Amino acid sequence: MKKYLLLVLIILALFTIDHPLIKEPRDKLLQQGADTLGETSKTQYSLAAKQARHEIAKEIDLTPSEKEYLQDALATDEKVKVFHVRFCQEHELNLYFFGPKLQTICDVTTKAIRKAEF
Repeated sequence: MKKYLLLVLIILALFTIDHPLIKEPRDKLLQQGADTLGETSKTQYSLAAKQARHEIAKEIDLTPSEKEYLQDALATDEKVKVFHVRFCQEHELNLYFFGPKLQTICDVTTKAIRKAEF
């Protein structure tokens, strides 16, 4: 019980002390947490992004690095639209995908964007 009380006091002290050695790292940590939570909530409501990632995973065998890239590149509906414009409409060079794989991804993102607009 004494250890628990001591832990609570230390945590309260870290959140209430405004000393520069404590305040700056604490503010950075809290900002990172807020950014992560904000990105997570955007991802939950991104219907086109979720559909696109699911369909791509069904249609194409992806390496772990390709999966990670797509997870980030298609994280939100806005990112899906940006990806589609850059690599499907403007035909920019994509370092991960080209040829038939890129065409499949473009087809899937087009369908997901159209479905999400309705």
